[in-house]
Formats: sequence, C-alpha cells, structure tokens
Amino acid sequence: MQHSGSRSPYRASAERRGRVRRTVLALCAVGGAVISQRASAQLLVDPLEVTILAAGTNRVASSFSLTNTSDNPVQATISRSDWDRAENGDNRFLPAGSSAMSCGAMLSVSPLSVRIEPHSSRVVRLAAQTAAALTRECWDIVFIEEVPQRTTTKGNSLQYIFRTGVKVYVAPPGLPRDGAIEDMAVVDAGVAKPASSAPTQKPAASHQIAVRFHNTGAMHLVAKGRLEFRRLDNSVATQVPITEFPTLPGAVRKLLVDVPSDLAPGDYVVLALIDFGGAELVAGQIDYQAR
Repeated sequence: MQHSGSRSPYRASAERRGRVRRTVLALCAVGGAVISQRASAQLLVDPLEVTILAAGTNRVASSFSLTNTSDNPVQATISRSDWDRAENGDNRFLPAGSSAMSCGAMLSVSPLSVRIEPHSSRVVRLAAQTAAALTRECWDIVFIEEVPQRTTTKGNSLQYIFRTGVKVYVAPPGLPRDGAIEDMAVVDAGVAKPASSAPTQKPAASHQIAVRFHNTGAMHLVAKGRLEFRRLDNSVATQVPITEFPTLPGAVRKLLVDVPSDLAPGDYVVLALIDFGGAELVAGQIDYQAR
C-alpha cells in the first residue's frame, strides 16, 4: 500500500482486472477545398493492443486482423515506430529504433503491404524472438495506413489519409506490477465559466485535484479509480470516478479530476483510490476546504 499526506493510509482489496485498452487513431489530411472521398476509415483493425509473452529464446507469435468494411478494395502499408507517453497522457511517436525501450530486431511484422478485397479480412502476423532470455518489457507501435484511392475530381481536392496504430508489448512472464500515488494537490481548473447557461446546467468546476500516479512496477498498467470526498466524521459526501488510464513502466501519469461544483461548503479529506490490477488498491489523500 502506498499513500501520501499526513493521515493514516487507507487499504482496500480489489480483484485483478485485465481489460483491453483502446488506442487513439491518428488522422492526417492534406490538400485543398473539396473532399474527394468519404472521410471515414475503411479498415477495421482488431485488436488495437497486443501483448506477447516471450519466455527464453523461443519464437512467440501473435497477430491482429484488418477488415475491409467498404465496397471497394483497400490497399494499406504497414510500418513500425517507437513511442512513449507524456505525463498528461499524450502519445509521442519517435523514429523506429531510436528509443531504448524499442523491441528492435526481436520483433518482426509481416506483411508490410496488403490489398484487402471488399468485406474481407487479412491477418497481420507478429513474431518475437530473442537471442537471450528477455528480462524487461519493450514496446513498439505498428501503423496501418490506408493508401488513398485516385480521384477523378477536377480542381482542388481534400484527401484524407487514415492511419491506425496497434500498440505491441513484448515481455517475459511474471514481471512485477506495482504502483503508488506520489503526490496530490489542489489546483485551479483553469477553465472560464460560461457567461450564460441553461438553468439545469451545473456551473464549471473552479478547482481540480491533481493526482500523480507512478508505475513502480516493470509492466505497463491500465488503472482506474475514484476520488472520495469525506467529511471530518469520515462519512462520504460524494465520489468522483477516475476514468481508465494507461501508464508505462517507470512512468508517472498526472491526472486532473474536477472538484464537484455543488460540493457543500466545509472541510473535507479527499481520498484517491487507484486500482491498477494488483492485489490491493493504492491510495493517497489531501485536505480540501470548499467555500
């Protein structure tokens, strides 16, 4: 159990959870003024995240599928890139092989170019093989980029290129999973309140609780949780969910959660509870005075 603040730590049991995460689709657009093709991806990629457990020097395989949901053939190119994640959760893409956490030559992807007929599917194969037993987790991202079809539209046109990223992790079995809440703070929300709003609309939050979660284990985590606003008699005034978020091993994730605008004036203890799939939740707390 990890905790922050001056009060006693809070412990709670939790079942392990293993939900598959979603990866954001990257969309690039080039061109002029007229849309020359429909602005929607034609390939359905599943899954968007793959974990390969590699023990010893044995070759381990996995895959993901590409499904053409359109009435026309689709050509796509497949490439690899390195990536990491900023403290605010933004993905950062780097040249292949430039990161120390890249899987490099141990990971192979095939094919690198595909043509998929209408309403049919193809499989992209992944394989991991190491010269020595793997001792840490590595990760890459595989991009599937749809090749735009030629257009007969005359004049300026706007052409959309859809690129989907599949995050691939390669790790030995049995890596430790652990996490800690390193710090909590009350910060200004930094969002201007609307000049006018509907009578039933809640006013914008003026404060947020900033929670810094540190993945202290050796494997990527997906966590979620809640904030509990407790009165001084330890009763719960309200709870606010912390939506699901990923964190790479060794990384810190800064979460910003709005303080409810209708919280009654008074003194509270704000308890953050994070479930990262371990045997217990991790917790931190901070005092908060609502005015």
